[in-house]
Amino acid sequence: MKSFKKQIRNLAVTSLAVGSVFAGVTGYATKASAEEVSVLGLWPTSGPYADVGPLLDMGAQIALEEVNYKAAGATIKYITRDSETKPGIAARRAQGAIDSDNVKFMVGPWSSGVGLAVTEVAKKNKVAYYFSGGTEDISGKRCHKYAFQWAANAWTAMDANLKIFKQANPDAKKIYLFVVDYAFGWTLQKYVEQLAPNYGLEVVGADRHPLGHREYSSFITKAMATDPDAIYMINFGLDAISAVRQLHNFGFTPKKPVVLSWSSGVEELIQMEPEMRSNLIVGTNYYYTVDTPENKTFVAAYKKKSGGVPPGYGPGAGYGVMKMFLTGMEAANSTDPVKVITALEGMKGKNFVGDFMINARNHQTVRPYFVLKTKAKADMKDEYDFAEIVDVSSTEQPGNLNECENIGTF
Repeated sequence: MKSFKKQIRNLAVTSLAVGSVFAGVTGYATKASAEEVSVLGLWPTSGPYADVGPLLDMGAQIALEEVNYKAAGATIKYITRDSETKPGIAARRAQGAIDSDNVKFMVGPWSSGVGLAVTEVAKKNKVAYYFSGGTEDISGKRCHKYAFQWAANAWTAMDANLKIFKQANPDAKKIYLFVVDYAFGWTLQKYVEQLAPNYGLEVVGADRHPLGHREYSSFITKAMATDPDAIYMINFGLDAISAVRQLHNFGFTPKKPVVLSWSSGVEELIQMEPEMRSNLIVGTNYYYTVDTPENKTFVAAYKKKSGGVPPGYGPGAGYGVMKMFLTGMEAANSTDPVKVITALEGMKGKNFVGDFMINARNHQTVRPYFVLKTKAKADMKDEYDFAEIVDVSSTEQPGNLNECENIGTF
């Protein structure tokens, strides 16, 4: 198998070749039409999530290619900017794109902390914004009329993970948390601590670490001293991969399970050796084996661009947020943000991940969250057959826990 870094480089080159310019100063579109609408893809192409940026962009491009860069009679001018996974820089670049290219719709970035900065730019400029990430605040206490959340609610995701872990390990009583120290981690940690007792589980310890952390030995030593039945990880990307590798080196896995509570799926699992993937429970917003006609079309298109590598949550999110805006434009028969937002509010239907509904009260997309169980090497049908879907949950966060008091007006 090619190294993941080489695959990422190849995917980035492919993405650039089909028209995206990551320096963030050039847009592209199909033939000009009487009406043109600018859509910004704000993706991390440098910084700690730089490896995911080209994949997010590729997912968004596939959604646009499906409609030939047209919606509701208008041509879509798709431009990109690098978020750098830095809130201030991302906010400035979003504002710059709005000022220079008359952007009306934004998708991205990736990090929850960055997303919380960008949502304020969207609100200030009355630009429609679709985000996918772990913070509950986009559809919670920071909700507003112009912002939508595509990823499953954090409560939904953590409930699904804990349920499946307990079913697979009925005698388990204690879990230990590794938590990335920003908005994403804080939100998920809160719900794990609230929900664990419902499943007869006790959180016996938690260590927070900065984004981009790579040395977990002190955390692992501390965690193993509590003799937990599992390490429950609330981190992402290279942080999660580094922790899994070191847990395996310490002999924690495969003897005991590790829960990757909010995973990118393919993008993380492909970087682990089969023995390191042993005994993992993986929660994710997308997995490429979802059995819908739309997903099969998306997977085929993505694999054609990627040289056969299936998409994970990153490209799935890029595709998903862009598809939601395209769906809204067609439903509204307009590319006016107010009309598109109005069309999306309360919308129900089916798409590539299954049944969905957009809660008009808080703009949360209620959709499936997938829990995977990794496969042993001998059970893999091919080099990308990392896991099987063992549970799908669309249970909505209880209304009394949601902090969106008033979505506001246009």
